[in-house]
Amino acid sequence: MSYGTSPHDYVSRAERCLQQNDPRYLFYAAFELRCAVEARMQQYLESWEHVSKKQKEGWEIKKLGSATERAFKTGDRVMRWRIDDEHETLAVLYYTPITRKLRSNAERLGDYLHAPKKHHSEGVWWSDFRALLEEMISQLRIATTGTLMGPALMKGNKIHMSTEVPPGTNLDQIYRHGATMTVHVDYLEELPATLETEAVVWK
Repeated sequence: MSYGTSPHDYVSRAERCLQQNDPRYLFYAAFELRCAVEARMQQYLESWEHVSKKQKEGWEIKKLGSATERAFKTGDRVMRWRIDDEHETLAVLYYTPITRKLRSNAERLGDYLHAPKKHHSEGVWWSDFRALLEEMISQLRIATTGTLMGPALMKGNKIHMSTEVPPGTNLDQIYRHGATMTVHVDYLEELPATLETEAVVWK
């Protein structure tokens, strides 16, 4: 039996659960989304040597959030890394963080993932639960779009980057021998609604 454990796998399964017309699938979706948040932050932390082993092995949302904030110091901002040669844009890479709001939503799932003290037959409880899950899926679609595993960091006079790109992605155009390249770095309040055609992202 195959059960993928990447953030993208968790989000895909959660989306399929929400398509089912059965209340029990909301709880399955909640589990998948909780795992997606944890897996994405663990993925970010695992990619960097300056993050301690203890921090990389964590699973609690609050502790993982604190670790990523200490590691990157960029808050909820999105990092855009655009590479140009003398004539055109070669590639655009993004770092899309797990935001404080998404972490807060993931912690709220605990309100639903316990044996209830009373039977929830009323529609409000169920509709609020579904609304939370749908909001998290929307947030996670953004958080799992980027291919940079954290913002590019300076170490001495060198820039360190870590990426995870979709299968079949060809980045050879970035490494043109002898070409003069310019890098533009921007910190954005949110991911642009329309991405560049050169953007290397997960869809």
